[in-house]
Amino acid sequence: MEETQNQSQGFSQDTPQQDKGVSFPTVGEQNKGGGAKTLLIIGILALIGILGYVIYRSASEEGTGELAEPTPYENTAIPVEEPTPVPSSSPSASPSATADKTKVKIQVQNGTGITGEAAYLQNILKAMGYTNVTVGNSPTQDETETTVSFASSVSSDMVSEITSKLNATYQTVTKTSSTSTAYDVVIVTGLRKGATAKPSASPTATP
Repeated sequence: MEETQNQSQGFSQDTPQQDKGVSFPTVGEQNKGGGAKTLLIIGILALIGILGYVIYRSASEEGTGELAEPTPYENTAIPVEEPTPVPSSSPSASPSATADKTKVKIQVQNGTGITGEAAYLQNILKAMGYTNVTVGNSPTQDETETTVSFASSVSSDMVSEITSKLNATYQTVTKTSSTSTAYDVVIVTGLRKGATAKPSASPTATP
């Protein structure tokens, strides 16, 4: 019995010693360890978030730079002005030339004996702008050649114009200097192109 009691006492005495050698974490210590882990996790997540935000911003800026429209190129070259074409002078007569034509005194004489020859040429000259034209009969009525005489006051352009028209109308044209003081131009008509002379026995023709 004593041994049993002694063993019991020895066991009971050893038990407190074993309790003293083993330590268990308290509730406070567990809370401290869990808080540190939580803070660590939060810090890692915050760092990941910051890195992700930085990467996103850099990617956005690069994309914006690529999509930016290029600055339009401005052509600074100075345009060369083309020379303005100068209109060529019109072949039509100037107002001053037309006015001069109205002042030229022309006499047309019928030298063929064919009725209406002087009036025919008068109408042609009026159409050209020579409005001061009178008609009459030549002393000779059997002329085949047309003669025209110009005063020195008639311009060379008018001489050339009238002579060219006569050459286009009549078979033969002879140009001389005028001795008349009443007219600037005196024309005695001959045969027109394609016409034949009228018999000399015919009566005096109407101009």
